[in-house]
Amino acid sequence: MNLIDLLPWSFRGLNPFLNTYGDRYLFRKIIKTQPIATNPEAETEVHSAVPHRYVYAYLVAIKSLLQYYADLSIVVHDDGSLNQADKDLISQHLPHCRIIERTQANKDFDSLNNPFLSKVRNSYTSYIKLFDTSYSSQSKRVIIVDTDTLFLKRPDQIIEWAAKGGKPWYHLAPKGKMKIKEKVKPLNDNKTSSDVVTEKDHIQTLIMKNLDDINSTLDTNYSIEQGFCSGFIGYDSTAIELPELDTLFSLLYKKFGDKIFKWGSEQTTHGLLLCSKGAEALPIDDYFVFTQVNADRAKDGTFVHFVGENRFHRLIYPKLANKIINALQ
Repeated sequence: MNLIDLLPWSFRGLNPFLNTYGDRYLFRKIIKTQPIATNPEAETEVHSAVPHRYVYAYLVAIKSLLQYYADLSIVVHDDGSLNQADKDLISQHLPHCRIIERTQANKDFDSLNNPFLSKVRNSYTSYIKLFDTSYSSQSKRVIIVDTDTLFLKRPDQIIEWAAKGGKPWYHLAPKGKMKIKEKVKPLNDNKTSSDVVTEKDHIQTLIMKNLDDINSTLDTNYSIEQGFCSGFIGYDSTAIELPELDTLFSLLYKKFGDKIFKWGSEQTTHGLLLCSKGAEALPIDDYFVFTQVNADRAKDGTFVHFVGENRFHRLIYPKLANKIINALQ
């Protein structure tokens, strides 16, 4: 067994360590910036699921947007880990925002008397973005934005949509490799090739392979574009409703069982729902999923999403965040 496998995940490299502990040290300077007042009556809401460990990163992300356009209603979904100090900090920096506490959200959702959807929602934290946005929205339009994002330039296309509406939209991950090619390492003694090759079992792969059957059974026209990313999406608040979610998830559970409770399911179902309603992909060179391969171009994007294991590659993310923080001071 490799000795590194004996360590907790957060100590297995710089990226895992910074993902777990880096927020306070890399983004804390955001608390020195001035509050940005938001508009609770705006026709477009911006929803984010925010955990305790990414509070400062969230404030950088949302302020990087609000510096260009603040006529937005801001909704923060507590993932269950926010403490009172976190909520006070968010409220201080985002006057008039709405914070939905997880305990109350659980009660509200359970009051809908759909135990099956409650089970789906509670199975995986990212489902907050799908379910809680759907039932709690109070505006004409919604935007969902993840905490690990930055707006580096004025997003004119998004601002126009927020003000006037239009087709739903999403951003795309680039095709091809996400990491710089490394030498192939031999398998550890306790691993087999079947442990490593799991893409064929991923819920998105399974759904795409069975899409014709799903559409035939439900009499729908679901589709999803390869690379669909739910970390930044926008749509009319009526585009995703609970009865459709109930029908869709009931079939997916019947076909794929507990795989709908795993990582990637929220993103895949968001993709099915929005692509079937005519959602359009944002320009991939402007609204940009960060990888090791395209890292040198990150600074040129309008919006950058620092996803997963590549998030802190070459520390580009905190460096760009620091520029935004300095500009806000």
